Amino acid sequence: MKRTVVFFIVVLFSTSVLYAQGRDMRRADRSIDRGNLASALENLQAAMEHEEVFEDPEFWLLKARLYLQIAITDNPEYRELVENPVDKADEAMIKAVELDTDNQHWIQIQQNMLFLSEMVFNQGVDKYNQQNWGEASDYFLRAYEIGKTFEAQDTTTLYNAALSAELGQQYDKALDLYIRLRDMQYDQPFLYASLANISLFLGDTASGTKYVEEGRERYPDDLELIFTEANIHIFTGDLNRAEKILDIAIEKDPDNPVLYFALAANYDQMAQDTLYPAEKREFAFQEAISAYKQALEIDPNYFDAMFNLGALHFNKGLRLFEEAEERLRATHDFAQYEEDEKEIRKIWLDAEPYLQQALEMIEEDHEFYRTVLISLVELYARTNQPDKLKEIEGLYLKYFGEEE
Repeated sequence: MKRTVVFFIVVLFSTSVLYAQGRDMRRADRSIDRGNLASALENLQAAMEHEEVFEDPEFWLLKARLYLQIAITDNPEYRELVENPVDKADEAMIKAVELDTDNQHWIQIQQNMLFLSEMVFNQGVDKYNQQNWGEASDYFLRAYEIGKTFEAQDTTTLYNAALSAELGQQYDKALDLYIRLRDMQYDQPFLYASLANISLFLGDTASGTKYVEEGRERYPDDLELIFTEANIHIFTGDLNRAEKILDIAIEKDPDNPVLYFALAANYDQMAQDTLYPAEKREFAFQEAISAYKQALEIDPNYFDAMFNLGALHFNKGLRLFEEAEERLRATHDFAQYEEDEKEIRKIWLDAEPYLQQALEMIEEDHEFYRTVLISLVELYARTNQPDKLKEIEGLYLKYFGEEE
């Protein structure tokens, strides 16, 4: 008889617990429908006092629904109810899916997942606009994975995840995501440019070359891929091949100053490479000058082209100066050395207007402001211009507080 009473009491207690948690969940559901999100949260918290609720997928679905409503509400008081409501909704949906082993709540799960994928994607957009690349990539990737639960293959969202990872310098992650897109036949030429550039950055030149060749085969007229291929050849030292490819790019886009700059930089490198004979280096020097000037004709405020044009002349003067010094030590021909000095000074003076204009183009907080000042200090010292040297040294001391 005692056992029967105990059993009866236990049944009554269990029934009352189930009734209480069910009542709290129903109240929470009604509160969400009425837009009273604070009351809904209170009722959900009341339901959580009963441990059994944590094994109920319906509870987690309701929780996710509440958090999603908090995420989209315009009411500032409701927005303060929980932090990161989209993340919490995602966690709740993961638990709901895990517990719904018999697919009783399949339709509601799909509805919530569709809404959740949009909200997670929007979080990615917000983080992207804030230039928080790492979190943006995580949100975009999660939105893509949620989409897969209802058999959506959103390659654009996956690309956003890869691009954000690349911008955040998470190169291994970016490379993995780009390779997945490539395997899915994602139809965009910049995919191959990113694959090539990241591979090159990670030191895998062979893969970088392979990816750019694949891209060029699929998109032979794409300028970014042409430019990427030229950069690979410059990086590997195949300057002649790079020159031919850049010529193709310029034919396709003759008003693009960046292409002329790239061509100039290619010749610039050749002009300073002592593996080339003197005649070839001089030819490259003249071609570099011409290409830098063409870039500046299109964009007169192109700092990189202006500074490089000055540096090109200055570096040639340095090289000739070192050669003259070495020749003097070998021959003791001071008359020839004086002639060499005149020619070298002329070349350094050719650099002066470009370096001066480069300085005028930038503010003191520019990353290359110090570099330009140092270049001018050295130029004025070598060309014996004490007044200009004093002025530039004054600027250097003003912003950097030490003598160069």
